[in-house]
Amino acid sequence: MAHVETAHLVELALSNTTPTDADAEALRHIEHCPRCRDELRSMTRLVTAARSSKAADLPTPPPEHVWRRIVREVSRERGTPPPPE
Repeated sequence: MAHVETAHLVELALSNTTPTDADAEALRHIEHCPRCRDELRSMTRLVTAARSSKAADLPTPPPEHVWRRIVREVSRERGTPPPPE
């Protein structure tokens, strides 16, 4: 059997579907294939981390003065006047 397709590994890591014969075949392959096993392990860790994240883990928007400076820099590079503050 060829390596398990990335999309199938993602589905296995997400565990969102009812197991199929194709899943059983893929899991048999993964059992003997270090490459696919490592990829599934990495995806499973990512899914676990994403599912366990809290609102406090999410990035916060930068302060308003940062956005104003970005607008000034972009305006200067384009040669256009910055919008009024």
